[in-house]
Amino acid sequence: MLDIAYASPAEREEVAQFMNAVFVRAKWGIDSWRKLLAGRWCGPEGRYAITVRDDGKLIGVLGLVYAERQTSNGPRTTADMTSWYVLKEYRGQGVGKKMIALATLDPDVTVTNFSSAKAAVNVLEKAGLAELDRERLVWHPSKSAGFEVHEDPLALGDRLPAKDRRIIGDHQGLRLRHLSVETPDGLCTMVIYPQKKHDDYVTHEIMYLSDQPLFAEYAKRIAASVLPSEAAILSLDRRFAQSGIACDDVREFATPRYCQHGLLDPSEIDMLYSECVLLNIKIH
Repeated sequence: MLDIAYASPAEREEVAQFMNAVFVRAKWGIDSWRKLLAGRWCGPEGRYAITVRDDGKLIGVLGLVYAERQTSNGPRTTADMTSWYVLKEYRGQGVGKKMIALATLDPDVTVTNFSSAKAAVNVLEKAGLAELDRERLVWHPSKSAGFEVHEDPLALGDRLPAKDRRIIGDHQGLRLRHLSVETPDGLCTMVIYPQKKHDDYVTHEIMYLSDQPLFAEYAKRIAASVLPSEAAILSLDRRFAQSGIACDDVREFATPRYCQHGLLDPSEIDMLYSECVLLNIKIH
């Protein structure tokens, strides 16, 4: 009989070694798997994976990046799905469905999936995850008059709201740009993830926006302020785009984003506190 359960802290190294062995195409090593499972945003005793065992033998894992994070409605818990694998001889028996059922069982946790493989979409939807978003808005470099940009928002001290200070502090040391832009109507703080998805340009993915209406008002000038002068685009998922926003282009994702609906408004489900920033993976 298979045993499906949340992994205990004592199993962390075994799970990391399993992931390192089965994900043969991953472009990172064991240290990155350990970092993914370390509980950066929930503590070493927090949840980090679901395991499947057959008579004690580890035969499947589903990584979960849990985070206790601040929202406009106070603290909330999210869990980003990552690195899901079941040994081939155990597939086709409903094991994966049971793993996701356990992952989505807690009514106080919003489960997300920002980078699903196309083959897994059907399983996600059957497990109750719903489409969160399917397209991005894009801006190109321009010669529009820019704004002053603070490359170290934490140096602004109390000018930065406590929520933004917490978010930026939680993501120090990762391959992210933390910026505060001085607009005529106040600061617009952003967390941006630069990714080389295309040979001709770098995508500067907006992972977090402190003030979505303010960004919508000044989007083109903000883009001109934060982008390099060439070979770059600024990308914003549609759910963060407020009324009246104008962009240069709209593009569909290769695979939609998914999440559990109910606890958080879609406009608050950003891509921080996720596998994306821990593993430096390319987002669809």
